[in-house]
Amino acid sequence: MNAPVRRTDVQHGDVGQASPGGSPVLPLVTVVVVFRERHSFASRSLRSLLEHRDYPFALHYHDSQSPPSVRRELEAAEARGELTLFTAGNGTPNQLRNQALQAVTTKYVCFIDNDVLVTKGWIETLVATAERTGAGIVFPLYLMGELSEDRIHMAGGKNHLSENDGQIEYNEEHLFANAPASRIVGTLQGGDSDFGEFHCMLLSMKMLQEVGPLDEAYLQVNEHIDIAMVARQANYRVIFEPKSVVSYVYANAQSPYWLCDIEPFRSRWSHEQAARDVAYLSSKWKLRSLQSMTSFLNRQIGSMELVHPRTQGPAAAAAEAVDNHAYPYVHSFPLLVRQCLAQGHSRKEIAELNRVFDVAAELHGGSFRGSKKTFQEHVVRVASVLVVHGAPFDLVKASLLHAAYMANTSSGRHLAPTERNRALLRELVGRKVEAIAHAYAAASAAGTREAPPVIEEMPIVSAQASVVRIANDIEDLLDHAALLERKSLQHFARVHASHGPVAEACGYKAMVAEFAERIRLAEAALAPGSQDPAAEAWLIKLLRERSPYPLLESHSLATRSRRLAARVVRKLPRQGIPLQLKIAARKVLSPFGLV
Repeated sequence: MNAPVRRTDVQHGDVGQASPGGSPVLPLVTVVVVFRERHSFASRSLRSLLEHRDYPFALHYHDSQSPPSVRRELEAAEARGELTLFTAGNGTPNQLRNQALQAVTTKYVCFIDNDVLVTKGWIETLVATAERTGAGIVFPLYLMGELSEDRIHMAGGKNHLSENDGQIEYNEEHLFANAPASRIVGTLQGGDSDFGEFHCMLLSMKMLQEVGPLDEAYLQVNEHIDIAMVARQANYRVIFEPKSVVSYVYANAQSPYWLCDIEPFRSRWSHEQAARDVAYLSSKWKLRSLQSMTSFLNRQIGSMELVHPRTQGPAAAAAEAVDNHAYPYVHSFPLLVRQCLAQGHSRKEIAELNRVFDVAAELHGGSFRGSKKTFQEHVVRVASVLVVHGAPFDLVKASLLHAAYMANTSSGRHLAPTERNRALLRELVGRKVEAIAHAYAAASAAGTREAPPVIEEMPIVSAQASVVRIANDIEDLLDHAALLERKSLQHFARVHASHGPVAEACGYKAMVAEFAERIRLAEAALAPGSQDPAAEAWLIKLLRERSPYPLLESHSLATRSRRLAARVVRKLPRQGIPLQLKIAARKVLSPFGLV
């Protein structure tokens, strides 16, 4: 890529405030928005930029295949003259930034990611500092998460260099990382720093013309360290300005990943590319980098929820020969474990599954469904459907607890979805599994609906719940058990229409087709002249009859609940959970909290 080319024309959206004489004044800085790792926060980030525009700046937005709602908002902003919209090509972060530099005509460029919130005076302060100091790079105080979280990501970067056996060893440090911003922001001093990050970074175009474009050999990490070293090598200062504050917002419950985020996220982060970048930094600057990207990337990659099938093995192929009375799904936990092992799941995953099953068993006890199957048998077979179809293990685990928050289950026992109860369940089974169970209950409470118009903009956790729902209803149709649950076949048709397209979009086309075929088989069994003895009217009537003295009513629910509370609380880790939450657990698992 050639060095940045300065253009003389001015795009609409680039004109700043008027001078006293009435002629327009070109802004000093162009803010360039580029894609980081997800689209689901882009609209909020854009609105934040537009709301904090007291100081004039040109706004260039380089769109990287945004989903429809984001694209519409960008086009509307361009029509209002608030920004200039560019279509970004494919490439690494530095390649995209270099492409963006071709259109910059101002004295400074400020790169900012599309998952960042800004605050009042953010850009004016950066420009003023650059003007006052002549710096080549100025960067702000970086927070992380919502501004209300008050958590520092980095208040300046520090390079640690040392000599060992004639070789320069290098490591980096994010100063004041994770510290509460409100406690120390008043004590922070601006000035020279070793590096900033591309979450938000202002650069001098004069410097870029002298040192050349950003180094495109970096694929995903270390490009921010490199440009800071290049700047200092060319005798330009790199300055931290704490009076400018921005925050990058990682995916969370309030701002989750969308389905359309999965592929760009996967292409953005990998251990292999990070290792290559670390090696390239060492080679270029003749030092030995001691950086370890492993923990960072494990957290980063691990933050993305999994929904697409991990395998399409022989068991999934066997499920294509659909028969409501003969199927590859198991009903006992030991058989489920064997099925998981056959699919290649690890000992650690089996241990996690065992823990989740224990919680589900404690919650639902020995209760029976309307089909006279135990509730435990039902959830195990739902999990088996997902195992056969190669679902990620979080979905398999969540299926065992899919009814945890549902008040209308035949077990009659559930947890109200209060934040206290959710925190308890997260401690027991993990954040991702609990989130799927909560999304499942929320979707069920909302009732069946038409498929969302833009599936790619669905939160991943909602899509995961849809996949579990299809597996749940497949299990309901096995042995025509649904006929005993008083569920109409129209109900299953609505579920297929509502959740089927989502599951298909996630790669479960075979499972959705199986669901449709099982509905058809159930319809055929009820048709006049059917030879299926399991669908005989007299048998259905007999099995629908309930004893006037059900087992659970004759057993002391209060005694069972006290035992349940004691056993669940004993499972909580000795460390990491407050005593108050343990006391709360006993209360919510009392007879009054369970029902």
